[in-house]
Amino acid sequence: MVELNHNVVSFNSDTLIKGDHGVVVGVFVTKVGSGSNKVEFRNGTTASATPVEFTIFTAAQGTYLGINRRFENGIFADCDGSAEVTVIFK
Repeated sequence: MVELNHNVVSFNSDTLIKGDHGVVVGVFVTKVGSGSNKVEFRNGTTASATPVEFTIFTAAQGTYLGINRRFENGIFADCDGSAEVTVIFK
């Protein structure tokens, strides 16, 4: 029953998703950005946190499941553009 402890957050600008360790399980691009717009998922609590764990480009709608990427110092979404993104995390 591990799947029951997931959380969801939707955003369209820089967002602190979780302030301590966590795991990103899935990402949905629900409203498309333009050109080379992207969301960088950073291991930390600010836009200057390093490293960037992974990047999702938002020029097209997308569903990314089974990511299961662990973040030790927080999960921060650094958005470039105005796309809307939904993240599933635990």
